[in-house]
Amino acid sequence: MTAALSLASLLAGCASWGVLPSTTETTETPFQTYKSAEDAFNQVKPFVTTTRELKARGFDPYSTPNIKVLNYLELLPRFLPQQSIKVDDLDPAVQACLTAREACQGWLAEPSISSKDRTGNVALDVLGFERETTSTGWKASMLLLVQNGVVVYKLWSGTPSILEVKTEKRPLGPLQDLSGPAASAVSGVVKP
Repeated sequence: MTAALSLASLLAGCASWGVLPSTTETTETPFQTYKSAEDAFNQVKPFVTTTRELKARGFDPYSTPNIKVLNYLELLPRFLPQQSIKVDDLDPAVQACLTAREACQGWLAEPSISSKDRTGNVALDVLGFERETTSTGWKASMLLLVQNGVVVYKLWSGTPSILEVKTEKRPLGPLQDLSGPAASAVSGVVKP
């Protein structure tokens, strides 16, 4: 009992040292912020911007990582997700591009940066009673329809600021998950 209290005191003292794990995930992209991605997207002008200009701005699926090239078959479910939406309901530029079939491509960029930090009480976290994880970051999705070397349509969506807090409580701490060593210890106690 004294050892457990000593460990809890030590862990509580470590809280200011940042001893809990953290994770940072970045989808490699030329855009370091949501605003820089949005600004680059806003410079793209349908029926004006060429693929050569896109490449100069960092939208080159062949040299910029994580830009996906979609063919017209992959684009159909994005624009027609249900039968109640008809081709006639779509923007004329989208209709023309999808009708062009092989001459139509989608360039999809989904830059994001996210960070997950374990926050909260170090002692409760390490002993398995309560774990709090705070996620922060941003993500964007940019779809450019390219037909015959020119952007004919663009679509933007995104989350400029992400803040999510997840708390997991386990009242029995390490005994909550009765598998592995904890299960063996408990089953050894129960068996005669």
